[in-house]
Amino acid sequence: MEYSKKDIKIELPEDVRFIIGKLGAAGHEAYAVGGCIRDSLLKRKPDDWDITTNALPREVKACFKRTVDTGIEHGTVTVILKDKKNGGLSGYEVTTYRIDGEYKDGRHPEGVTFTPSLREDLKRRDFTVNAMAYNDEAGLVDEFEGISDLNAKVIRCVGDPDERFDEDALRILRAVRFAAQLGFVIDKDTEAAILRHAENLKNVSKERIQTELTKLLCSANPYMIKDVKRLSMGPYICKGFENTDIESFCEAAKGLGLKAVSVKERHVRYGLLLAGADKKSARGFLRELKLDNDTINSASVLAENLLRPVKADRYEIKKLTQKIGRGLMGELLELKKKLFEGGVSSYMKACSESIEEVKYIYDDIEAHNEPIFLKELAVKGADLIALGENEGPRIGKTLSDMLEEVLKHPENNEKSYLINKFFL
Repeated sequence: MEYSKKDIKIELPEDVRFIIGKLGAAGHEAYAVGGCIRDSLLKRKPDDWDITTNALPREVKACFKRTVDTGIEHGTVTVILKDKKNGGLSGYEVTTYRIDGEYKDGRHPEGVTFTPSLREDLKRRDFTVNAMAYNDEAGLVDEFEGISDLNAKVIRCVGDPDERFDEDALRILRAVRFAAQLGFVIDKDTEAAILRHAENLKNVSKERIQTELTKLLCSANPYMIKDVKRLSMGPYICKGFENTDIESFCEAAKGLGLKAVSVKERHVRYGLLLAGADKKSARGFLRELKLDNDTINSASVLAENLLRPVKADRYEIKKLTQKIGRGLMGELLELKKKLFEGGVSSYMKACSESIEEVKYIYDDIEAHNEPIFLKELAVKGADLIALGENEGPRIGKTLSDMLEEVLKHPENNEKSYLINKFFL
């Protein structure tokens, strides 16, 4: 699809039109700006809508009943409106046109100066495709050829890429992330500047790096993580990044035909990236990136087990499920099956032909609700106490013996049978 500036019409959400209109009625300029404009032009649903204006923060606050000073020192006020659909509240960031001061730490400007010029505000942004603004009256404002770069499917810095990366080193990684999410390529001059400034990523917090890396991995083109390594960013991502098998991951991503997923599924992508790593190494990698505990636990289990063959034995399958949990076991076997079917050579040995049989056995275990965990045992600790057993260790040993029995013979998961065999 080709885009041009002529006759471009973007359907703004009602709340965004209201905010722009309210500021306009008070004599101010206001535009939707940034990623929401890019995504609208690409027919993608924007995650959020940001608004830029020549109104000062106090003037913005005067126009609306309810606001929150979310970043007022940088000109940002969040306007709170009632959501007409569900009756809740929605927030929209409204930021005054600004010129950023010097970036001494490669992360934050020393200060900002408000400006009446929309062009000056757009000029400070990272990439041309993110530096467009729109309102219904003025139409599309594209001072830096963002439309041309959308047409060419190129990620290119606004102005001098060296200056943009000196201002905020995270933009180095964001360039690859946007390319992966949009299916674009990085402009040659922008790429050359990335190589010159990659070391500046050492000044960026692991939390910010992890956010970008996660979005990249969860995109439709996660194999573009190879560009992170190719463009010399690896040593500054985390200590173990350079030791990951990027080639195998890229082969798996293509073999599986991975599509964009919610970041809620990040544990699967990180598990694939770290496939073959022992649990301790995987956890160290994920912990350094400041991921949450649930993701660390799930991804490290997948990483540890993806390259390990699973024996097509009912008891062994139950023991592994007992170790890693039902949900993860299902994900692990499904992933192994897809890797085998996709002919991903790096995983073929671990995902042998028996994976079909293993998956069949596991699905049958699940279909028949066969007990695997102590909580699914017909006998509880309270039952043994009621029968006169008072010693904690002995109760635990008896229950464990009972569970071993029903793992091998699920039909024996009956209270009377188990008590008669193991207690009386």
